[in-house]
Amino acid sequence: MIIFPRLSRFGKTAGHDRPAYRDYQRNIGNYYLEHYVKPYTKEKSVLDIGCAEGGLLETFFQAGYQCTGLEYSEHRINYAKENSPDGIRFISGNIEDISLNEKYDVILMLDVIEHIEDKLSALLNLKKALKPDGILVVSFPPFKSAFGGHQQVMSSFFRYIPFLHLLPKKIYRWLLEHIEKKNVESHFRNYQTGITIKQFEKLLR
Repeated sequence: MIIFPRLSRFGKTAGHDRPAYRDYQRNIGNYYLEHYVKPYTKEKSVLDIGCAEGGLLETFFQAGYQCTGLEYSEHRINYAKENSPDGIRFISGNIEDISLNEKYDVILMLDVIEHIEDKLSALLNLKKALKPDGILVVSFPPFKSAFGGHQQVMSSFFRYIPFLHLLPKKIYRWLLEHIEKKNVESHFRNYQTGITIKQFEKLLR
């Protein structure tokens, strides 16, 4: 018996249950569509950066948008292609170094920028791909927030500890290597590439 079902799902990723993750993406897509896109533009071409399993784009596609997804992970984009409606276009690549030939009315980059090393290059590429009157929607967990290091996806009890990632680098690395043990390099990379709100505002300027 699970007493706290919401807690049991805490930190679950696509690797745990891909169909469930696509459902989560669709819910996120509905939220951003209604609150961040429809109020600001009536135009219909959308690019999703880091589209992962493609669930978010499915929501926009069903609402009549021309949808394109960019994804770095080969196995995730293959899954998206296999499970998405015909008509959604997927591009394999890294926003840091890819040259996008088309321009879009809406560009979404949700929970992606905190994983990117060369953030300035990524934003400059997005600027080139955005129509003059288009909108760019970016979301991320600020590095100094409770789970800004994405520790909620860890496999050990660390997943429940807020602000763990604000420990000094050497201590954090030691904890990953000796207690967490799984996906050490991936978790440490999140530690190194996280971004604060002030840093993001500076990049935008």
